[in-house]
Amino acid sequence: MSTNPTARPRTVDAPAGHWDLEPAHSTVEFTGRHFFLLPVRGSLPVRAGRAELAADGTLAGLDAAVGAAGFESGNPQRDTAVRGPRFLDAGRFPELRFTGERLVPGPDVTGLLEVKGRKTPVTFTVDELTVDGERATVRATARVDRHACGVGALRGLVGAELLVRVRAVFVRRS
Repeated sequence: MSTNPTARPRTVDAPAGHWDLEPAHSTVEFTGRHFFLLPVRGSLPVRAGRAELAADGTLAGLDAAVGAAGFESGNPQRDTAVRGPRFLDAGRFPELRFTGERLVPGPDVTGLLEVKGRKTPVTFTVDELTVDGERATVRATARVDRHACGVGALRGLVGAELLVRVRAVFVRRS
């Protein structure tokens, strides 16, 4: 993983092997629109994840999960509604998951976002990749169409697109 965020490397300058996500140091935040104008910001807790780097520096696999029941926007009434069956249905689908294989970090990392059992292709733009010894930090953004992910409630009041920002910290497994 490069220390130069503008270089957008095609390979990762880090040791090959398995890397585990550190949930306590990772974040998933989003911004959406209410009434298509007013910004709504919030977060989802990172639960677990892993990445595997091949010997040639390519990202061979990626799997990360966030907790749907931890959806938080600062508005308790909205948070309860979004966790409910009309939106995320956290009772039946406790996790949102992003997976990919044979990925090459460059300007984009494409994989499948699973929400409510539905898998939708999503592309993240890698904004920054840094490695400090056995610890790697990735910052990435994506625009996600919530309707494509099966979260279509209140179409007239809530915008379809979410801007998702991820800060993922990985530690190399010995």
